[in-house]
Amino acid sequence: MSKLHLHIANANQIFTDAEIAIFKNTAQQAETFVSSEFAQFDYGVDVIVTTPSFMLPTIAEDGIAGKTLHSRLIMISVDKSQHGVSEDFIFETICHEMSHSLRWEKLPEYAETMFDGMILEGLAVALEEEAMIKLGRRNQQFFLREIQETTSQAEIDKIIAALQGNFEDKIYDYTKIFFTGDDILPRWAGYKLGYYFVKQYLHQTSQTIAQATLASYKDFIL
Repeated sequence: MSKLHLHIANANQIFTDAEIAIFKNTAQQAETFVSSEFAQFDYGVDVIVTTPSFMLPTIAEDGIAGKTLHSRLIMISVDKSQHGVSEDFIFETICHEMSHSLRWEKLPEYAETMFDGMILEGLAVALEEEAMIKLGRRNQQFFLREIQETTSQAEIDKIIAALQGNFEDKIYDYTKIFFTGDDILPRWAGYKLGYYFVKQYLHQTSQTIAQATLASYKDFIL
């Protein structure tokens, strides 16, 4: 029985039959990957593909964005004017959002603090990375490449220095920290730091990303 239930919001006829076929094929591939990695993936998820709006703008370089509204509902927006429909990009985005879905379904732990939010996103980036590697997909999104290329310890230390006094904050500027950055923080600083923390955790604990995806936030305080 299918676990990813794909819905194409195409009343405006933006997506062609060939593109709809790409969406369907890729959702099946993502379902197969997640099912193979997570025995806990035993529930249904609605995945809605739509065109972008102010509520779910896309990353301009990739023409795609995703949002998990709750454990069983994922929205993916695709902007063909920014980037052609890419099977790899769709696959990568679904795997990222499934990280959130799995946590919220199996570990109903709300990301209360900035640190929690970083780990939540770091786990999702690490899972999409793992999915791309295991399936030999090389056409990575600009977003993923940018996160991976934050390899300079000096850059990481700069982000930590700017934010570590606020890791336990429950009220903070999410847009600035996770998306836009500012004069001090780079774009996607929250994702970059979360990815760094998760990779450190995986290295120190020898856990798989599947195991870490269902670990409590407090476990990542090493």
